[in-house]
Amino acid sequence: MISKISKIVSNKVLVNGSLFAFFSFVNQGIGFLLLILLANYILPAEYGQLSLFNTIVTFLGYFVALSTQGYLSVSYFKKDSETFRNDVSAIMVLPVAMTMIFCILLLFTDNYISKLTSIPTLFLWVAIVISFFSVFQGLLLDLLRVQEKVIKYGIISCGIAIINFVLSLYLVINRGLSWEGRVYAHLICAVFFGVLGIGVFISKRLVTIKLTKETFKMVVLWGIPLIPHQAAIWLKSGCDRLIINQCHTLEDVGLFSFALNLMSIIIIIGQSFNSTNSVTIYQTLSSGSSNQEKRQKLGKLSRTIFLIYICATALVMIGASVLVPIVLPKYSYSIYYFLILSVSAFLQCIYFLYCNYLFYYGKNKNLMMITFLSAILHLGLSLIFTRYSLFITCVIYTLSQLIVLVFVKKETNKIIKTELC
Repeated sequence: MISKISKIVSNKVLVNGSLFAFFSFVNQGIGFLLLILLANYILPAEYGQLSLFNTIVTFLGYFVALSTQGYLSVSYFKKDSETFRNDVSAIMVLPVAMTMIFCILLLFTDNYISKLTSIPTLFLWVAIVISFFSVFQGLLLDLLRVQEKVIKYGIISCGIAIINFVLSLYLVINRGLSWEGRVYAHLICAVFFGVLGIGVFISKRLVTIKLTKETFKMVVLWGIPLIPHQAAIWLKSGCDRLIINQCHTLEDVGLFSFALNLMSIIIIIGQSFNSTNSVTIYQTLSSGSSNQEKRQKLGKLSRTIFLIYICATALVMIGASVLVPIVLPKYSYSIYYFLILSVSAFLQCIYFLYCNYLFYYGKNKNLMMITFLSAILHLGLSLIFTRYSLFITCVIYTLSQLIVLVFVKKETNKIIKTELC
């Protein structure tokens, strides 16, 4: 027993992965728990409106930095310190320019967008502010993650969750602001930790004004293909919410959104372990080990993470099926949607095992084509069948994610044969 415990403790990937998973789950999971607690104060129709607002914030997040945030992790392992600083500086300048463009566009289209989304104009401006500062909040967490500063990552990550939690409870329950209170809490946290992130990067001298066109060009060309890739997620969940809102009721939007949030628990676990998994993959690929040693290490890592995903998915499915009807009977019908969606979530977790190779070797265009075309297929099927049943929509999620997994795995196998053989 002692030998087995020592083996587990000495497994850096498993230990760090568990810690990062725990902190990330606290950060994102408390937000889900918060929605459960606030469900007694937010009706399903209001929940649907909050969901539509979050969809807008997510959509803006894809464009506010041109999806270049993820390049921080790649640059950290592939570039020298000076080049890394230039890359980070370029990533931090882009949100400023893009936010100005968003503001100009909103000035001319605010009434139209407000009617289309059922979101008041004021909250459209709030969405822009949140998306801007969330970039720097995310960059701070990414920096701590690649530097493997687990404790500092945990403090910041949990701090975001706790402040969000307390503020939301106060504004929604004590102040009676309903879904708008949750938005205000999100705004306050995004601004505070976004400013903190900017301050940390400046204090560590990771920001420079001596930027070249080549740096911007390289960073932007890496990020732009990921906009359709990330927008594929929005096309699925965001457009589905809009389609449901048109074909069904706002309450149906709330129930389906709740099922998607349950599904996101599994995805959160997958993303959390992938935070460490990706770092280990990048370290291994950039090391001086032989290709055979790299393949053996990466294969063992994938098998370990795969087993974790299976166990996590099963536990979440069982836990949600038992607890939601007891704690939140108003949302109990969403469990039927969730049980189908959980299969899609598991497939997405498996996808995380392969996509890191495409990021590292700059195959972003390949990934973009796979995910975006599958999202178009998903959207087309949803436009045709969602009006008949939301259960069909859940099956569409699973089918489209399976297609993504098959083709991404195929691309990854090509890379391994080319680069590691």
